[in-house]
Amino acid sequence: MTGQAFTNDEQSTLAALVAQIIPASETFNQPGADDPEILNDIVTSGAHLRDRLALALASLSGEMPVNAAKATAFRQGFPAEADMIQTLTAQCYYRDARVMRALNIEVRPPFPKGYTQEPNDFALLEPVRQRGEIYRTLP
Repeated sequence: MTGQAFTNDEQSTLAALVAQIIPASETFNQPGADDPEILNDIVTSGAHLRDRLALALASLSGEMPVNAAKATAFRQGFPAEADMIQTLTAQCYYRDARVMRALNIEVRPPFPKGYTQEPNDFALLEPVRQRGEIYRTLP
């Protein structure tokens, strides 16, 4: 089963979970993570995780709709899988052009133009430098 796409049931369960992570906002006219375009990105980008998520997603199979209480129980029962889904959801959500435009961020790769970064106060790192090495060097 390595690398197989999610089944229809798994996709439905995944859609219900990601809708709890990032719900749609009518106030800001923003899609939720279960928006078809974003969900397709999640399913495609997460295909390599399918084997690791299958058992966890199966635990919610037939438990629709997934409300906040069920999502919380899922996180408690499958914390590693919930973290994977949450990370994947955030990555795919913030790749969506509609979301980026709403955040007033140009929809483009960071290079070659780059982004302007505020100057840093590197003096904040001085305590770390003074602490010295906290790791073991290998011969």
